[in-house]
Amino acid sequence: MLGPVKRETGSSAALGPADEADLIARCRADDRGAHDEFYHRFRRPIAGNLYRVLGDRTDLDDLVQEVFVIAFRGLARFRGDARLSTWIYRICVNVALGRIRTRKRRPPPIGVNDLDSAIADPSLVERPETPDRALERHQDQARVYRALELLAPKKRIVLYLHEIEGLDLKEIAYLVDSNPVTVRTRLFYARREFYRIIAEDGDS
Repeated sequence: MLGPVKRETGSSAALGPADEADLIARCRADDRGAHDEFYHRFRRPIAGNLYRVLGDRTDLDDLVQEVFVIAFRGLARFRGDARLSTWIYRICVNVALGRIRTRKRRPPPIGVNDLDSAIADPSLVERPETPDRALERHQDQARVYRALELLAPKKRIVLYLHEIEGLDLKEIAYLVDSNPVTVRTRLFYARREFYRIIAEDGDS
């Protein structure tokens, strides 16, 4: 039921090392044009990442702005240990984790059509689907997010990143500021709990 999806780092966000260093330097110098370029280059990937993790568009614009505020404030301390897009993705994960912890209600079930309209990326739809298949995928998507919503925030994040985004333990450890051993343990319990919830949902 879980399977990797296209990671929303976005081709528009792709920068060579030299261009990336130049953009960071100009942002650090408080170049307004560089700030605008940074925002337009990364806004859609950030929105897509947040939406995929949360499965909910509630307050999405506010969360996107929160990511940018943290990113602009943190650029002075960015050492280039990872690609800029990966560093921003780490911020997205942490903002999403904070949102999960404070959310007081379960989001409505979502489907692929909702996802496409939320981040306006037609490339996510590779080929036309039959109505039956579209309905089936919508129902699967809803079941997955219902189950994820019942997991503890840290379990949900690592399960999402591993099973849906397709990241390995080392990548996840960087994104959640942990270590691969802890991530592996958390993933084991998250996966076991997730499939128990899915089984119970199927029996109901």
